[in-house]
Amino acid sequence: MARDFDLLGDPIPANHGKPGANGHTPNAKSLNKVRMLHVAGVPKKEIAEELGISQPTLNKHYFQNGRLNLKDARAAARKQARAKILLRLDEAADAGNVSAMKAIKAILDEEDMAELARQAVGDDAPKRKEAPLPKGKKEQLTAEAAAVIEDDDLLNPERFH
Repeated sequence: MARDFDLLGDPIPANHGKPGANGHTPNAKSLNKVRMLHVAGVPKKEIAEELGISQPTLNKHYFQNGRLNLKDARAAARKQARAKILLRLDEAADAGNVSAMKAIKAILDEEDMAELARQAVGDDAPKRKEAPLPKGKKEQLTAEAAAVIEDDDLLNPERFH
């Protein structure tokens, strides 16, 4: 049995480039399942159990390796689900379905009311500035050293003349 080696001379593992320990590869069906469970508010741990994978594997394949904020991911999934519903309603309305037309009108009216409420409350107003973060130890020490150099005639080259 010949072993393959990489450019640095290290042996290449036998399963290199293949699915991991559990053999999970994401597909459209599992992605849709994760999205719907996430929109419904199911915790990641339970979603992972439902798919038969670990939570780190779930994060890796479906949540950008944990870099995606859970709240942002849920909001994005809700927007996608809402858009999908609206597109299907629009197709049905184009085919002459009157109840789909009424549903679209109700959704649009709801959006208009929400926009008016945001304007009345003033959500469109500029946000207040956040207080600057306090200086760290290194920044404080650097500022103190710069102040000492500035005040001392021997250390400050600009005052040397």
